Formats: sequence, C-alpha cells, structure tokens
Amino acid sequence: MTPLITTGRLELQLFRDEDAAELHEIFSDPETHTIGKGPFTSLAQTAAWISRRAETKRQHGLLWYAVRARAGGQMLGNCGLFAGRTGSAEPEIGYEIRRSCQGQGLATEAATAVLDDALASGIGRVWATIRPHNAASLRVAAKIGMTPQHTRPDSRGPLIYLARPLHDRVRSVQQA
Repeated sequence: MTPLITTGRLELQLFRDEDAAELHEIFSDPETHTIGKGPFTSLAQTAAWISRRAETKRQHGLLWYAVRARAGGQMLGNCGLFAGRTGSAEPEIGYEIRRSCQGQGLATEAATAVLDDALASGIGRVWATIRPHNAASLRVAAKIGMTPQHTRPDSRGPLIYLARPLHDRVRSVQQA
C-alpha cells in the first residue's frame, strides 16, 4: 500500500508519533469516537494506538492514515485498513472524521482513496463492521459499495458485517 495518498481535498499520510496530540483531540471527543470502549481518556492511549498501527503495518502490510486537508492542513480524521474481527485474512476498513468536519463527504473521499489503493495492492475484498445505530457510517459504507453480509452480536450488541469485493472496481474502470 502507498504511504501517501492525495485526493481532490485530502492528503492521507501515515501516522507519526508526533501526531498523537492532534489525533487525541478526535479520540477524546465522545461525540466522535464511539468505537471500541469509547473516547480515549489519556494521550498515552492515543500514542499506544498509533504504535499499534505501526505494528500492523510491519506484520500485515496494512496502513492507517491521518486524514488532513491538502498541503499539510489540519487533521480532519483517520482512515485505513486493519486486521479486523471478520475471522478472515481479508482486512477491515475504518474511518473517523472530526465532529466539526462531518457531513462534507470527507469520510467517503478518504475511504474511496484507501479502497483504490487496496485494489492496486492486490487486495481482493475489504470488510467493515458497523453498529446498526451508526447511520452516518452505514451511509459511507453504502456510498463506497459495501453491502451487508450478516449481523452478529458481540459484548456490546449487534454488529453489521459489510463487505466489498474490489475486483468489481477493475471492471467499472475498464468499462468507463
């Protein structure tokens, strides 16, 4: 996968240790960071999260990006691939946008760029797991072509498993 991706409005770059404070602004917001066990309460949690993304890169070749406005602007969110909870070797995509920047199509733009890069890297299918109440994330997933496969409960309740085969992106590009 590519360490730097640019789109019309965004620059996706690998996280660095010095990004922790800016990312923590997003991760500590209870309105934005609703995944996992909820908002992070310490900068150390955020720094450890960045370290785990670097380890995922080393182990699996999967990248997670800081999503910024083009030309080194403010961190707007994060997006990337990780070894998810699907029980398969196929990666899971995730995305999160700062509360003040939501509703502008930024998650869709970032996720589309990550999927395009995954395709170019030879990844055949990507998954997402989303809570049924997370309507915004479900809309993004639909916009990037993910479809529900099944729902399974975990300790926090129902979780929708969505998938997107990437080989169909090749066909649509070839037909254009």
